[in-house]
Amino acid sequence: MQLNKRCIGILQHLIQSYDFVKTQELAEKYKVTPRTIRYDLDKIERFLVKNGFDYFERHHINGIKLKRQEGLEDFINTFISTETPYKYVYSKSERSTIMILELLQANKPLKIGFFEKKLYVSRNTVLKELDNVEKWLKKRKLSLIRKPRIGLLIEGSELDKRKAIIECTSENISLEEIYGYINRKIAVSKINNIQFDLLFSEIDIDFLNNLINYAEHKLNKKFSDDGYGNLITHVAIMIKRLQLNKEIYIPNINVEGIEGSREYQVSKEIISKIEDKFNIKVPKVELDYIALHLLGAKSLKDSELEENELSGIVEKMIEEIEGIYKVSFEDRNKIIDDLIVHFRPMIYRVKFGLHQKNPLHNKIISKYRELFLNTKLVARHLEDYLGSSINEHEISYIALHFGAALENAVDNKIKNVRVIVVCGTGIGTAKMVASKLIREFNVEIVDTISSREISKIEEKEFDLIISTVDIPEYVQKDYVKISPLFLKKDYKKLKDYLQMKYEVKSNYDYILVDKLMKVIEKYCDIKDRGLLEYEIMYELKENQKSFLNERRTYMLNDLLTREVIELNVEAREWKEAIKKGADLLSKKGYITDEYVNAIYNNFKEVGPYMVVAPGIVLAHARPEDGVNRLCMSLITLSSPVRFGHETNDPVKMIVTFAAVDNKSHLKALSQLMELFMNTNDLNQVMNATNKEEVLSVINKYSHK
Repeated sequence: MQLNKRCIGILQHLIQSYDFVKTQELAEKYKVTPRTIRYDLDKIERFLVKNGFDYFERHHINGIKLKRQEGLEDFINTFISTETPYKYVYSKSERSTIMILELLQANKPLKIGFFEKKLYVSRNTVLKELDNVEKWLKKRKLSLIRKPRIGLLIEGSELDKRKAIIECTSENISLEEIYGYINRKIAVSKINNIQFDLLFSEIDIDFLNNLINYAEHKLNKKFSDDGYGNLITHVAIMIKRLQLNKEIYIPNINVEGIEGSREYQVSKEIISKIEDKFNIKVPKVELDYIALHLLGAKSLKDSELEENELSGIVEKMIEEIEGIYKVSFEDRNKIIDDLIVHFRPMIYRVKFGLHQKNPLHNKIISKYRELFLNTKLVARHLEDYLGSSINEHEISYIALHFGAALENAVDNKIKNVRVIVVCGTGIGTAKMVASKLIREFNVEIVDTISSREISKIEEKEFDLIISTVDIPEYVQKDYVKISPLFLKKDYKKLKDYLQMKYEVKSNYDYILVDKLMKVIEKYCDIKDRGLLEYEIMYELKENQKSFLNERRTYMLNDLLTREVIELNVEAREWKEAIKKGADLLSKKGYITDEYVNAIYNNFKEVGPYMVVAPGIVLAHARPEDGVNRLCMSLITLSSPVRFGHETNDPVKMIVTFAAVDNKSHLKALSQLMELFMNTNDLNQVMNATNKEEVLSVINKYSHK
């Protein structure tokens, strides 16, 4: 019987769930149609029956669940960990993943026949997959070399190869799966088993686990699950590459500022333990790189604050978010502390190009798009400070912090049921979930922890665990799993559970909601009462928001008018392009020559971080550099110009803006960022031949 990765994942999901599971829930999790899930379930059921186990228990409303039988879990775990490729059918993406990782970690050229045998596919299939592999590698500055009668190999820098290994691994293995493998030595699927074998073979994984725990102890901090996973993955890759005599080279790295840090000293101790254990010599550059990873690893808790300058930047960001959403955060100091705790390791990641993937990134953009865009907007203060752009995964982490603060900008509620929030992606996600729980229900948040700390919690400290990750090994006490984004179905699940077990009610006005429900029931058939109640409560909440603002709010079309737009402008190099955009404003007396010079100096001193997106420059300086009034201009170039940005060059469009304060421009700039996120509308502006085309797009985003 053939089971692919998705089928095995569904089977694992059913094992871990002791309740019914709906087809729609699985479809959302695996991003396929309910029909596809039904086909998968039929295939899984036939597989189980063929091996002597019962059919699923099915319910027309609640879904399906496994019938618990003796030996079922042992059989499935054995199947997952030992099943051979001849019985396992790899998907197209799984084949590409295996080929990439094998090529990246090989110490000699690999022949096509090697992949035919490993993947159990034809030569033609391997050749087709190699085309996809080559495209993937090219985007990461690596080349696939095909040498007749010799084999296949990858050329490129050691740093780029390691980054590719980490990216390929993180794209296909979740941090929960890494942690589960470390604890249980069993992968959740055949493909994962192969990846773990490539990553951890001939390496004592318990030794690596103890290394990270040792670092946590010495630094007096607890890494979040993703920080832990990134560290253990990096150390494993480093050891395997050094065993192949592949040393890393990092250009322009300056560690003078960190050599006296605690993290650097702990890195020395870790390197010493690795050298003794594996009988290898670790170069200093590897020591430096591990220190950067320790500095860039998110901790779940950390009480130390950064310097006053960083605190001032955080306050500016908070003030602008308050202005955008017309709220006033009560516990500003706590929000500042939390953001600084997050920014301290993030600064090292940004400064030294260490990319940390946010597993919630796509969901955040989908569900909280406006918050993401506004966070990207206010993050320019931090980018100015760093002299470098901040990637979208880091922006989405910051958005979680602001989301938590916005959720808390309501009256405090009575608390009674004691809840521990378990989260795998760090303090921002945990606090956002916690604040939503406080807002929606009468609960007390006892603590926010990572899944690795769950075994250390004493039962007397809490009543209930609410987790955003699976914790199947924890069965001593109830826990409820929800999405980190707290979806409607999560609200309903928690509402039903808390009312049934603890008689806890939601914090909204149930009397009014019940009255409205009775009116609706007179004229309509209600399919899902709980979700309808949630929708009504949400609208009531939105209606209660206060929108008091003493200053005028400028829309995008208030600033980008016909007079400050020019199309197909000629410019030979970046400085001339900046001048052409700024001239539209300086000729009107809106900005001074000093302001234009300040923009030049910013580019020269801190680099092309103002190239905020592919083909787009957002040119600006500080209000005190020579601004007479709030203004903005837009030009497109007849021929794109290079600004020196690694990924966003060449530039086709330049928006120049000048602010007079911290608030009046926020709405317009937020609308501009929203435009930047829409590829079709952005292309229409960039390729426009007349101003009417541009103005029609601008008006589209200039909503009140």
